[in-house]
Amino acid sequence: MKILFVYPDIQRNLAPQLGICMLSAVAKEEGSECEVIDFHSTPRGEELAAFKEKMSSYEPDILAVSCRTNEWPLVKILFEGMERGRPIRIFGGPHVTAVPDEVLEIADVSVIGEGEETFREILRNARDGRSLDDIRGTHVFKEGKIIRNELRELVSDLDTLPIPDWKIFDDTYYLSSPLSRHFEKGEKIIGTFEGSRGCPFSCAYCNNNFLRKLFKGKGAWRREKSPERIIREIRLFNEIYKAEGLFFLDEVILTNTDRLAKFGKTYRKEIGLPFFFMERPENMTDEKVRLIREAGAIRVHIGIESGDEEMRRNLLNRLHSQETIISAFRTARKYGLRSHAFTMVGFPGEDRDTIFRTLALLKEARPDSVQTTTYYPMRGTDLYDRLVRDGYFNPEHAIMGNFYGESSLNLDKAHKARLFKYQMLLSNYRSRLLYLMVKYDMNESFFGLYRYWQGACNILRTDGFPALTVRIVAKIRSCAGFPKSADRR
Repeated sequence: MKILFVYPDIQRNLAPQLGICMLSAVAKEEGSECEVIDFHSTPRGEELAAFKEKMSSYEPDILAVSCRTNEWPLVKILFEGMERGRPIRIFGGPHVTAVPDEVLEIADVSVIGEGEETFREILRNARDGRSLDDIRGTHVFKEGKIIRNELRELVSDLDTLPIPDWKIFDDTYYLSSPLSRHFEKGEKIIGTFEGSRGCPFSCAYCNNNFLRKLFKGKGAWRREKSPERIIREIRLFNEIYKAEGLFFLDEVILTNTDRLAKFGKTYRKEIGLPFFFMERPENMTDEKVRLIREAGAIRVHIGIESGDEEMRRNLLNRLHSQETIISAFRTARKYGLRSHAFTMVGFPGEDRDTIFRTLALLKEARPDSVQTTTYYPMRGTDLYDRLVRDGYFNPEHAIMGNFYGESSLNLDKAHKARLFKYQMLLSNYRSRLLYLMVKYDMNESFFGLYRYWQGACNILRTDGFPALTVRIVAKIRSCAGFPKSADRR
C-alpha cells in the first residue's frame, strides 16, 4: 500500500515531525511504501496546488494527517471538497485527539492518542480488505454516522516501539537543521530524540491535563525509555547522518535521578555528543543539573511564559514562584549550562505593565537567549475552553497561527497591534533602546528599522561585510523592480 503523510508545517521551520517518523516506521514494517508532503519549500498560499500535484503524481492508497489546532485551518483547505472513498483519510495528532468527531467532517478515521499500534491495525485491516469500523482508539465515519470505539491502552514499554524512520523526511531536515543555532561550534547535523512520554504537569495552555484525564485507567501516564534504548536509537541515526549534536524533545527530562545518572554514564562513554533539552524550573535542582551537564548537555530551554506571577498562576496554572525561575537559571550558570527562555505574549488581561514584569524577571534570571511567541489557543486545553466561554476566542474565526504572527484572540485593538513590539522587546531583553521604544510607544517603522539593523549585525558577525553588501544590493534591486541576474540572461 502507498501512504502519503501530510505534515501541515505552517511554521516552515525544517523540524522533522517525530510522530510521522514513528508511523512511517510502523507502515514500512507492515510492507507499505511511504512519502511525506510537508510544504517547507512551498510558497505560502500555494499549499493546495502543491498538495493536488503530489496526490496526482503519487496516487496514495492512504492519506495520513497529523495536525495541531493552529494547523487545522490549512488542513481544511486541503481536504474540503475531496470526495470520500479512495484514498482512505486517517487523521491524528493533538487536535484530532481533542475533537475526534469534528474532524470526521473531512476524515474517514480519527486516531485518538498514541497512534503506533492503532495505525498498525488500520494498515493490516486495509491491506487484507477487512473493516476499519471496530479498531480501538478510533472514531470512524461510515454511511453518515460516527462509530466511536473504545480507547486503546497507552504503550506501556516505550522500548518496544519501532526505531523512527528518519529518512521519511528530506535530508535537509538534518544536514542543515535550524536547531544548529543552539550550538556554538558550527554543529550542523542535529538529531532529534524522544526519551519519555507523559508530562506530569497541568499547564492550562497545554493539552497534557486533558490527555491524562482521558487515558486514566489505560496505563501509566509517565513512561521512560531505558538508557540502552536511547543509545541504540542515537547509534542508528549516526549510521545514516553522523550527528554533530542532539536535541531531546521530552517535555521534562530531569525526573528520575538514578536513571539520569545511569544514562549520563552510558551516554558519555558511547556517544559523547553535545545536546540540549527542555525542562521545568522546579526540576532544575543542583544534583540533577550537575548530572545532565556531566552527561554532555550544553544548553537547557526553560519555560517562563509570563513574569507576572498572578497571571502565571491564575491563568496559566504554572504554580512556581519568581524565585524558583530565577534559581533555575542560576543553577544552569553554576554548571556552565547555557540557557534559553520561552516567553509568550497575547494573553487576555495582559497590558504593558505585565510585559514589563516579564522583562524585569528576564533581567533577574539572565537567560542567554529568549524566544517569544504569540499565544494560540489549542483544543483540549483548559485555557481554550475558558477563552471561548469568556468571549476572547471565536473558533469560527480561527486563523492559521504560526506562533509569531497575529493573535487570534479578541483583545484590545491597540494592545493587539503592539504584540510584535513586545515580542521584539522580550526576545532582546537586554536592549535599552528597545525598552525606550516600547515605553514611549514609538511608530512601527522604528521597530522595522531595528529589525533590519539587527539582521545586518548578525550577517556581519557570521558572514562578514561582503555577504552583507550582497544582501543589501539584492534587496535594493528587488524593491526597485530590477530583474535577477539569471532572469537577465
